[in-house]
Parts: sequence; structure tokens; C-alpha cells
Amino acid sequence: MVKWVKWIEQTAFTEGLEKPEFFRRIVRQAAYRRADGDPERVHELALEALNEFEGVMERISPQFDFPNLHITLAGHEVMPFGTAAGLDKNGDVIGPLSHIFGFQEVGTIIVPERAGNARPRVAVDEKNDDLYNAQGFPSQGLPYAKRKLQSYRESGGKGVILASICGIPPNADSLDVASQETETLLKELDRYVDGYVWNSFSPNTDALRLLRKPSTFKRYAQRVKETARDRPALLKIGPYDDSLEKRTEALELSEAWLDGGGDGLVVVNTYMVPKEKVPSEDWGYPSAGRSGRFLQEYRQRAIIDARAAFPNALIIATGGIDSADQAWAAFEAGANALEGYTPYIFGGFGLLLEMAKGVEDKLRARGYTSLSEFQAESRRGTEIL
Repeated sequence: MVKWVKWIEQTAFTEGLEKPEFFRRIVRQAAYRRADGDPERVHELALEALNEFEGVMERISPQFDFPNLHITLAGHEVMPFGTAAGLDKNGDVIGPLSHIFGFQEVGTIIVPERAGNARPRVAVDEKNDDLYNAQGFPSQGLPYAKRKLQSYRESGGKGVILASICGIPPNADSLDVASQETETLLKELDRYVDGYVWNSFSPNTDALRLLRKPSTFKRYAQRVKETARDRPALLKIGPYDDSLEKRTEALELSEAWLDGGGDGLVVVNTYMVPKEKVPSEDWGYPSAGRSGRFLQEYRQRAIIDARAAFPNALIIATGGIDSADQAWAAFEAGANALEGYTPYIFGGFGLLLEMAKGVEDKLRARGYTSLSEFQAESRRGTEIL
């Protein structure tokens, strides 16, 4: 009986990897029943399944590789689709995900183990494919993540890994704590990663607002780049409304990062909304970070603004990239590469296949033989790091 159950689970896992609609209607619904409707438990079950069926992912990995879509990232020729921070907070599934993604952003990794806010702290909007969270940086901590990264590398893993990192200041009088933690993260992770993303824009951690000054961003960029050297040192920025004030603020912080030696940006993080906007009757927090389709206009705005202001920057886009049309829109606006998390919650990793095939078709229809050719022509003189 157990063998039959495992066979059914593996078959469903395989079908879900290849077919987004099967994932949405069958695999996802089964996972929610098993988890009694708890979104966080569903996520935990997904990580367990990825490790259990890594062999399946390795076997079908050639289907996810489209050579004419390869870009150069951190000195490696890779597919332009990666995982966004939050999907694998602690490095638990680096191996399985390396078989189908061109790169991974692991984290956000912080120094101390941290429980985060009490559950329930995640809500799902099924109608709009949006996710709300007030997790408060839950993490197994630096030692745990370092062991996972070390194990992956020592087992021969060569995938491109970007470490999302952040030191968290306890209060306004302890900004040096954030700096010291960042130093520790850089020192301990450097042997195992291909670049860094400094994430000071988590909407659920008020203390991070204390860091959002141009002088601070420039100083942090200098320190991160000192360690990264010839590897990417990126800044993750938050979404902003369509106003001159908000746009100016975001671009000033981004410019400070680049002036400090940073190489580019990851756009965008989740958007803060008040409790009243969260589709949950028992939401126990005053606000939440909203991600998913809602972020599409914010993502596009940030790509367009950043590419115009910083023509040579590396730009990785994330936020509601859930179709070939959305992927193409991000590339057309100026993104070098794309990340995802929330869209895969709803559609599974089969979305990768749909997006890759769709982008390939769009390139062909416009007379391009590769994505790199399109990007080179669109941004003459821009070098992808």
C-alpha cells in the first residue's frame, strides 16, 4: 500500500512540475487538504516533496533548459529565471531547485535564529493570486543556512547562488548591530555564494526603516562589494507608488547603492497594506506585505525607472511574473533576469516551461535568435555582469 501511495505522489509531483493547470487543480488542492488549509504548512510540505523527489527534477531538467535564452550571470551561462528570496529561506532545497532554475536567491539569511511573528501570519487570496504575509523574518539562522550551502557545494553543486542577507538593528541606538551582523554574514557565506542581495526593504520589519538613507546605502554597498569583488552586489528595493516623491526617494537610494560600488538592483519587494486589506477575518497584525499579481504594475514601474536612470546596472525583476506575457514585458522594460516566488505557489514550476517557451516564441517573431541578442540590441553598451 505504501508503495502505491508513493507512486501516486511521485506521479502527481511529476505532472505538477510539467503542467501548471494540473498543479493548480490537483496537487495544490491536495496539499491544502493535507495541511488543513494552513499556507505555511503547505510551503513546508512542498519543500519536503522537493527533497524527496529530487531525482524526478534531475531527470526532467533538460526540458527546462533553453540554450537560446541563456544569459551571463555572475560569470556563468544560465537560464534567466531564478527563485526569489523567501521561497527557500534557509537553503533547504538548493539541490532540487538547481535542476530547473538558472539561479537561486536564497534567504533572506540573518545571523540569529528567529521565530518571527506568531501564526497565522500568511493569508492567500485565491481569486487574485496574491499572498499576504506578516512573518517577521523567521529564520533558522546563519549557521543552519551556511551548513546547507556548504553541503551543496561539497556535493558538487555548481548552480548560481545569490545570498539575500540583512543585519537587523534592534532600535535607533543600535544601528551598529546591523552593520556587525552584515559583516558576519559576508564573512561566513562568502565561500559558498556567487553574489549578494542586500535586503533592507522587508515591509514587516520596522527597524529596517532606520537604514534607509542614501549615506547608509552607499556605505553598505562599499562593504558588500569589498567582499563580492567581481561577483554581483545587488540591492533589493521596495515597490513605490506612481508619484514624483516616491520615485525620487527610490532612485536616490538606488543611486547611492550604485555609487558605493553596487552592481545593480532586484525590483521589487512586497507592498505594505493595512490590516483591512488582508482577506482574513482573524488577521492579528496591523499590516501585511502583499505579493503576487498585485505587484505587476509596481515591478514594471521600477524596471523602467531604473533602466532609464542606470543604463548599465544589472536588473533582476520579480513581482507577479506569472506568464510569458509578463516575463516578456519585464525583459522589454529592461530586466536582465527574472525571479519568482508567489506565482509558483499558485501555478507550480511548470510556469517556467510556459514562460520559457513563450519568450522564445516572442523572440522568434521579432527576428531574434537569442535573448542575449535582444538584450544587447535593446541596451547597446550594457554589459550583463
